[in-house]
Amino acid sequence: MKKYPVLISITMVFMVALTLAAPNVYGAEKNVIKQKDVIVPARQSIENIIVFGHDAIVKGKVKTAVIVINGDVDIKKNAKIKELVLVIGGHVKQEAGSKVTDNIIAINLNSPSQNSLFLGGLVLISGWLLRLISSIMLVFLTVIAGLSLHKRINSLAGLTKGQAPRLILSGAIISAALLVVSVLLAITVIGIPVSILLLLFPVLVFITGLAIYSHELASQFSSLEDKPPWLRYLTGSFVLVSLFNFPIIGSIFFLLLFFLSLGGAFKFLFERFRARKRKNI
Repeated sequence: MKKYPVLISITMVFMVALTLAAPNVYGAEKNVIKQKDVIVPARQSIENIIVFGHDAIVKGKVKTAVIVINGDVDIKKNAKIKELVLVIGGHVKQEAGSKVTDNIIAINLNSPSQNSLFLGGLVLISGWLLRLISSIMLVFLTVIAGLSLHKRINSLAGLTKGQAPRLILSGAIISAALLVVSVLLAITVIGIPVSILLLLFPVLVFITGLAIYSHELASQFSSLEDKPPWLRYLTGSFVLVSLFNFPIIGSIFFLLLFFLSLGGAFKFLFERFRARKRKNI
């Protein structure tokens, strides 16, 4: 023994390393949460298995779930898993004769999956930011429009009272007509500037209408009666724009106000034209 101290030491270190590197075999624990390879022997039962960064081999019975993150699951013959098998960043291998009562979900985050996940998240965040910025700009423009038309806001509000359904229908028809004309003009290079102006007109009308509706909405709050005009327009527009962001219902509400604004604007222009024509007569 004294002649081979180095050889004996190397052999002992090698045996210890093999012992540490070997996968753990579990059969008596209820819940196994490890960062090592896990093996459930045949005829053994475990409640749950959760493994991080390594593989799980099931030969026996798992009463609840097997969850493996960044590893694989190998379900051997005669193995039984009563509930969920969830694998994230790995694969599931199931031999014939094994039984999994619940679903098997495997999410393999390879390069295409990671790219798709990243792209989807980027689109989702970008859409949310775009909606937030658009909402802030719409509130700001509404307040500016309201302050600019504050002296005439009451007379303009009277245009739509009692005639909302008819004006909404008129606005929808006018919107469709403007869209068709804009598309036809955009086909020709010369008509593109006119097409842009036609599309900007409904936007300006809608912002003006939103200022009117914001003023009317704010007037319903008694606490805002003595407040400065900008605060009333800000409060009303904030409530209305917030409603626009609700799924489906917000879009419908937005279209109704848009059509109502456009219908009211054309009614205003028509009445002004008719009044001027009468004066000339």
